[in-house]
Amino acid sequence: MSQTSTTDRLINPFHAYLGGVASWFANMGLQFVMIPTLAVIYLETSATKLALVQISLSGPQILLLLFAGALADRTNGRTVLVNIHLIATVPPVILGWLVWSGGLEYWHLIIYALSAGVISSFSAPTRDAMLTRVTRAGVQSAVMMALITQFVAQLIGFSLAGLAAPVAGPWALLALQVVVMVFGLACALALPSLPPKAPMHDPETPDRGWRTGVDAVIQSPTLYPVILSTISVGIFFIGIFMVALPLIVRNVFGGGQMEISIMNFCFWGGTICTSLFLLRRRPIERRGRAMALAQFAGSLSLILVVFAPNFATLCALITCWGLAAGVNMAMGRTVVQIEAPEHARARVLAIYNMGFLGAAPIGAMLTGLAAEWIGPQAATGLFAGMMLVFTVWFILFTPVLRIRRHPSEI
Repeated sequence: MSQTSTTDRLINPFHAYLGGVASWFANMGLQFVMIPTLAVIYLETSATKLALVQISLSGPQILLLLFAGALADRTNGRTVLVNIHLIATVPPVILGWLVWSGGLEYWHLIIYALSAGVISSFSAPTRDAMLTRVTRAGVQSAVMMALITQFVAQLIGFSLAGLAAPVAGPWALLALQVVVMVFGLACALALPSLPPKAPMHDPETPDRGWRTGVDAVIQSPTLYPVILSTISVGIFFIGIFMVALPLIVRNVFGGGQMEISIMNFCFWGGTICTSLFLLRRRPIERRGRAMALAQFAGSLSLILVVFAPNFATLCALITCWGLAAGVNMAMGRTVVQIEAPEHARARVLAIYNMGFLGAAPIGAMLTGLAAEWIGPQAATGLFAGMMLVFTVWFILFTPVLRIRRHPSEI
């Protein structure tokens, strides 16, 4: 008890929280480069095999996120994050040794991806549900600061991956993952104890475990359009990001690890610019309209990727996509943080994350198959066009345009 109290006095809980976010997403930035590098460049796999690795990374979240969200609402968040960071150091240590020793095989990547997917399932809802408990800032400001930290950390991960490319082999990416996970463990230890919120004691609305989060989403005219949006992003956009774009870099422009890093840097750099702009202005009033317009702009940017004549143009279009994606992510996450019931916030955030990441296996496989049949550029245009059609339906047939800033916000 005294040790925790001393730590709480020395380190601002929100700073420790942001440090943990930075650790996790620097790791994700390295992983975004490491997986396609090992699969496409090192092992020279096909688009379908790359898609299968990405499915293995995201697939466990479909099965586990709702359970993990219910667990996060009922356990001490600090304890969960400490254990997660400890466990998360193991897969990159093993895979790094296999790469360094020259013994890497395709099935090793599958096992690594499954392990990382399971760990991420428990990390995301626990971390997201903590946000409003460790800050006194307005919700949109806190969300923007967390997102900026996330995006900057991912850029650092991409930059480290790019710098390591001419100096060391892919094993260096995995060694760097271990380093950032150890830093995240230190940040998790610096957090205050965060016991679970007491559940509601209402006989008419009993706590139903993970179903409580599902009920909250279905019954809310504000939450369910946001979840639909994240599912559409998972199906139509994530597959492009995970599968089609790395293949375009390799097949069309002859790039490798460095170019994949640059491409990722451009996307997340765009999201950072958007996030910094939103942080400096008052909370957006018409959040639903902002989300819909961002989806529209992102779709148009990716459709133009089909006609990109060189790598520089590709990077410019990916940056535009990142600018739009920053708006969509910021508005969606802010709405969920505000509108989710406090006793079920982790469960609702788990559903949000499941829409954003859990739908990715579907998108990755469909994009991989389409890339095999018609090429990665045409597959990108196809799925971006489908997102454009979905966005029109989304505007016409859901109450998304009626989602506004919450009256309680400053």
